[in-house]
Amino acid sequence: MLLNNWYVACESAELGERPLGVRMLGCDFALFRDAAGTAACVAATCCHRGGDLARGRVVGNCLQCPYHGWEFDAAGRCTRMPPLGDDARPPRRARVDAYPVQERWGYAWVFLGDLPEAERPALPDFLPQLAGAGDEWRVVRTRRDWQANWARIHENLLDTSHLFMVHSFGRHLPSRMKVWPVEATECGGRVVQRFAGRPPATSRTAVNAAQSANPRSESVVTLDFSVIGLMHRNAQQMTSGYDQVLWNCLTPVDAGRTRNFGLQLRNFRKEEAQDAAMVQAIEYGLEEDAAVVEHLRPRQPPSGGELWMETDAMERLYRDRVAEHARRFGAIDVRRQEDLARDRVLVVPSPGRRADPGGWLHEAVPLAAPPDAPETAP
Repeated sequence: MLLNNWYVACESAELGERPLGVRMLGCDFALFRDAAGTAACVAATCCHRGGDLARGRVVGNCLQCPYHGWEFDAAGRCTRMPPLGDDARPPRRARVDAYPVQERWGYAWVFLGDLPEAERPALPDFLPQLAGAGDEWRVVRTRRDWQANWARIHENLLDTSHLFMVHSFGRHLPSRMKVWPVEATECGGRVVQRFAGRPPATSRTAVNAAQSANPRSESVVTLDFSVIGLMHRNAQQMTSGYDQVLWNCLTPVDAGRTRNFGLQLRNFRKEEAQDAAMVQAIEYGLEEDAAVVEHLRPRQPPSGGELWMETDAMERLYRDRVAEHARRFGAIDVRRQEDLARDRVLVVPSPGRRADPGGWLHEAVPLAAPPDAPETAP
């Protein structure tokens, strides 16, 4: 699991008057809004006696532990310890890790790592369609919890040769596919597929029924991924004149579970009454994927033992970019993390911990060896 990366913790609308507990990268976090409505995120375990801060309450600009009432601000500093009296001065070690938060596209993103602001990878503008689009697009949100490793899921979303075998909507596709060139981008990769021909005259589905008298001569499907944010975008410009963008963002709960946040942008059937059918179709496709992906072996992407072919170029590029991020910014040693977490609290190291490394109660997660070294646990 990658460190020093941006992850979606929740939808912005989920953050209200009460704190929200979220598990990411095998660690627990508490998100809340301060008195001004600004979103904040801290490690969820109180440094006093292990209370779950996500089960506490928001008091002004602070999060209060439900066990003994200690209050922590958005920077993770304890500001008040009621059992010792209001005059008591909290010691330096009375603090928890705190993490940068930004809100974009209706989600609260948390930076899980210790890099200072000037060195952090920026979250890319991966959904330009949402900027100033007005009424052009109808947008719906989806969410799915997978019993699978995040990288396995993302590789599946980028796999262009499984559609005819796995998906009901791909049954008409030939088993032999054209191999399209793959290009590396600043923080990910892209493949553009072009399919000639007009939609079948007998089709009555929304995406095939032409919306204009002069439908396009070809369909264009562009797949993009970004390792920063673990995002995937499937932009479809169809011969019928209909367009849709399917966006997915993956947040590892731990090495074997993943939360999938999704958006569909469409320029057809934009009535609210159509949303349920669109979400149902998306969820059905993901269920077809899950029937395969949740049973892949090994559960994490292997370091060897797979026969790569030319049809796997996008997935291979993805693994290369993930390995590059791990080399530059760090990754968690999953095996050691799972073992150590049996009797101690482990936290993702924060920028505050790097700036002031002494006097922290909870241990930082163990780091994996670089991907090009032996015994790697991504």
